[in-house]
Amino acid sequence: MKTLAALATTLVPAVALAHPGHGTTEPQSWVHYLTEPVHIGCVAAIALVAVLLERARSRRRADS
Repeated sequence: MKTLAALATTLVPAVALAHPGHGTTEPQSWVHYLTEPVHIGCVAAIALVAVLLERARSRRRADS
């Protein structure tokens, strides 16, 4: 999972990740990530994938 996240952040140019709203809040602050819908969607998607992967792993363990 860490490898996938690292590849996603290094393979996408920084300019492509910019969106309206950059510059109105501190870019590294939690306020920026909570107030920008682009970030909320990404965080929600990552959380959903993590939950689904953990469920699949726990099911495999239960079946063994």
